[in-house]
Amino acid sequence: MGDIAVRALDAYLNLLEQKGAAVEVVLFRRNILRRLVQILRGQPRNRDVYRSAINALLSICPPGDRPAAMTAAREYYYFWLGDLQRLAQMNARAGFTTHHVRLPVLASFADLQQRMSEENFASFPPSLDIYLGKLYELGADDEVLAERAGLIKPLLYLLHGQAHHPDSFRTAVDAMLIHLTDDYARDSFLTISREFFYYWMTFPDAGVRQKKAELA
Repeated sequence: MGDIAVRALDAYLNLLEQKGAAVEVVLFRRNILRRLVQILRGQPRNRDVYRSAINALLSICPPGDRPAAMTAAREYYYFWLGDLQRLAQMNARAGFTTHHVRLPVLASFADLQQRMSEENFASFPPSLDIYLGKLYELGADDEVLAERAGLIKPLLYLLHGQAHHPDSFRTAVDAMLIHLTDDYARDSFLTISREFFYYWMTFPDAGVRQKKAELA
């Protein structure tokens, strides 16, 4: 690995340690990002090259490790570029994860939807209806509401049973991006997920609210 890439990787891992990441989290990311750096060796530093390298990395990861690998690669990107301004912005808005979240990865988005259907999954927190209701109040038509619901429900399926924490949400977003292969769908989902994050954090289900009340 090149010296610059090694220093960038060490800087990223040191930041995670400072933020309280467990040893196993740091070790996983060190191992996975070393593979990524090997793939990137000798390549120009730009977004297209990095995206191709992530795809190559995911292809050699066990399915259960792919969301966490994508999360690590996404966070490492600006270290690899050496973009200190973007890193400062990410740090200011708590844009780094310190938990290892394992999520299922299926062969396709259609397979994810099918599994939801087979399990009759309908355990959605209040945030979904509140978010869609707000869009309705703002004038969104039925097509827009259906698009939003069709992308948020699988996200909530992935999040079901996970800790109600921003790290879980970010990793679930990365898992969804793995399932979505169409660029338009991925871009739409990213916009929607950013909108929905506030609602998910603010209006969790009753079990989460009860736990928070017990800890208060």
